[in-house]
Amino acid sequence: ERVDPQAANNPDLHLNRATLLQYLERFQAALEGLSRAMALDPTWEEPRKRHGNLMEFLTRLCGLLENKGKLRGKRRRGLAGPVPLPLLGPLGGPGGPRPSPLPTLRAGN
Repeated sequence: ERVDPQAANNPDLHLNRATLLQYLERFQAALEGLSRAMALDPTWEEPRKRHGNLMEFLTRLCGLLENKGKLRGKRRRGLAGPVPLPLLGPLGGPGGPRPSPLPTLRAGN
């Protein structure tokens, strides 16, 4: 855009930038870019579809955050506990490292 001011009127540029911003989790800027792409080319469905998908994702994300993932207390506390050895894969098998209680750890071990 700095080199070619006409590029600011290119909806592809705004769509691509919005996609990048979405991956960077800069959702407000991504929504603004998608809105700009829609305004520049109202007949192009792709920005409209992506805007709807992003809004749906953000709505679900906010809902899960408000409900703490829709988990009940006991299940939520269970997720914060130690990782079962079978889930450690090869690290949890025979001869693999074993978790140690924090009080037994020593510097350098």
